[in-house]
Amino acid sequence: MHNYMTIQEFSNRTGISKSTLRFYESKNLLLPVGRSGNGYRVYATHQIAIVKLITTLRIADVPIKDIQHYLLENDEVARQTMMDNWIRTLRKKRELIDVSLRFLESDSIREDIYLIDKNKEKIIWFIEQSTMGKFGEHFAKRANELKQNNIQINSYYVNYLSGQDVIKVQIGFGVTEHTNIDGLADVDFIEHMPACICLALPFKEHLTEIKEGYQKLLQYALEHSWVPTRSILEWYRGEDFTQLDLLLPVIQLERSER
Repeated sequence: MHNYMTIQEFSNRTGISKSTLRFYESKNLLLPVGRSGNGYRVYATHQIAIVKLITTLRIADVPIKDIQHYLLENDEVARQTMMDNWIRTLRKKRELIDVSLRFLESDSIREDIYLIDKNKEKIIWFIEQSTMGKFGEHFAKRANELKQNNIQINSYYVNYLSGQDVIKVQIGFGVTEHTNIDGLADVDFIEHMPACICLALPFKEHLTEIKEGYQKLLQYALEHSWVPTRSILEWYRGEDFTQLDLLLPVIQLERSER
């Protein structure tokens, strides 16, 4: 077995094209060990394992700069940490692809229901009671309290609790994770909602018909074997809170560390 090979021999041994090897060289991923007397690139036998690793990581869509860092890293613990991070990233990508395929294969695109990828969010919840469709003033009051505490609101939610004529709900305000909430009064609880995939249903009917919207979304989830990770949320937007989607989280994207 030769210890050194030309780029053609190295390409033949590894199955990796010469153009790809030149690309790896241009990105400082794999440099020839030297040049032959006539100027040809020369590679060493031990580089076969390295180039196979690079190719595998590239197929896995690991960024070039991360591969560079990995190859230069001598600490095995640090290397393993990088590998663990790539695995988590790939698992998330695979999960998202699986969810998308499942949604499209179920012919769901013809329904009003769609998928939405929600970022993680801290939700400040307050308990309120009112008649149907009269929670706007509660939103306005609580929003004003938050703004007086220099809290920026990103989202508005309602979580139904009980009641028919007079309804008891939690009204929620989505804020960034680092938001300081010291000094707020009457807070029911703080929810740290992880990043998740939600089934979403735009609701355009009168609020007196919202029960049918809940039933439609839950029935859809049941028929297509989606398992909710929490109860339905009413997600309001717009200055007058008239734009409403019903959200049902079904896939949690963040996992606790083991």
